[in-house]
Amino acid sequence: MSDRRIQALREVVHESYAIFDTVLDELDLDPPIACKSGCIHCCYNQVALTEPEALVLGLHLLETRDSKRLDDLSAKTEALVGSLNGKSWQDIGMARHRLPCLFLENGNCSVYPARPWACRGWNSVDVNMCLESNLSENALTLIENHPVTRLVADSLQKGVLRGASDLGLEAGYLLMSRAVSLLLEGGAEKGVRNCMEDWLLGRPFFARKKSW
Repeated sequence: MSDRRIQALREVVHESYAIFDTVLDELDLDPPIACKSGCIHCCYNQVALTEPEALVLGLHLLETRDSKRLDDLSAKTEALVGSLNGKSWQDIGMARHRLPCLFLENGNCSVYPARPWACRGWNSVDVNMCLESNLSENALTLIENHPVTRLVADSLQKGVLRGASDLGLEAGYLLMSRAVSLLLEGGAEKGVRNCMEDWLLGRPFFARKKSW
């Protein structure tokens, strides 16, 4: 697999993340977004991501974690994925308050630079609403937010997916925990490389596993 193609994928995703950050910095939101470092209420959730996001996340894991941490992550991932086996997205969404993100560590996101659009686009203007949602475990609790940030993130995500589809590449969504399971399959170095090669050659990445 050409390193040039891998680097091109990385640059496209990173550029889209940078565009989102720039737009967010330029927005004058009233009331202001309440999200800040150390606020982890929305990290009790299972978000979906696309193939490009997942592959860039895989590269980030290889570059920032040693073999011991990757092995620990693999075990943690398989335990979580096993607990989700057979559950629909709706079932998982309704139980989200009992399902912390794989990458929530010591009260912070441990993959923050590589977090997906779903995490970047979501926001709240009142931390008390987020707290109440988690304490009540009511997935339908109202959380006031600014739709413009979600719209920007969603537009960038769909743009990258459309580009992938136009190139004949698989373009879809999968829960992040399930995507990470595929990335780490057979060992992180091998798994990420295999997923990367399959996807960039037009073969399935997410669809290699038919059911969960």
